[in-house]
Amino acid sequence: MTHTDSGRSGFDAARNMALLNYGLLFAAIFFAGVPALIAAIIAYSQRDDAPPDIRRHLNRQIRIFWVAFGLTFGAGLCLLAALVGSVGDVVAYTHVRGWGHPGNLDIDMSRLSLDGGVLALIVGFAGLSLLSLGWLVCAPAIGFIRLASQTGIGHSAQP
Repeated sequence: MTHTDSGRSGFDAARNMALLNYGLLFAAIFFAGVPALIAAIIAYSQRDDAPPDIRRHLNRQIRIFWVAFGLTFGAGLCLLAALVGSVGDVVAYTHVRGWGHPGNLDIDMSRLSLDGGVLALIVGFAGLSLLSLGWLVCAPAIGFIRLASQTGIGHSAQP
């Protein structure tokens, strides 16, 4: 085997790992983000030794992970704040009228309404979740297609 064959073999191995990482990033949608974390760890560990073309893809995969993490974290904070606000409203606006029989609780919730702040947080949660979902579908797909077609990141498609 010549030196160029081993160099090409190393490039192919790095390329295959980068393709696998794009698949892991896409699979993160279905498995609560765990594959994305694995893909980011692989990308961080492989990028220093990878050829320049593959290194750009690995850097993109790391960026995909962190953007998705930020969007998902923001969505989670919105949901948590909405839940805390809703529970706080329920506790503040309910009135226990009494116990009829043991195990039978009568609660009057007629004054309870949906607060605009809680509604905004729910809309924020939905919006950030959809952005995260769209990002985890589109970004890895575009990167995978560009890597499979040997078009670099940041370059326009060649005719």
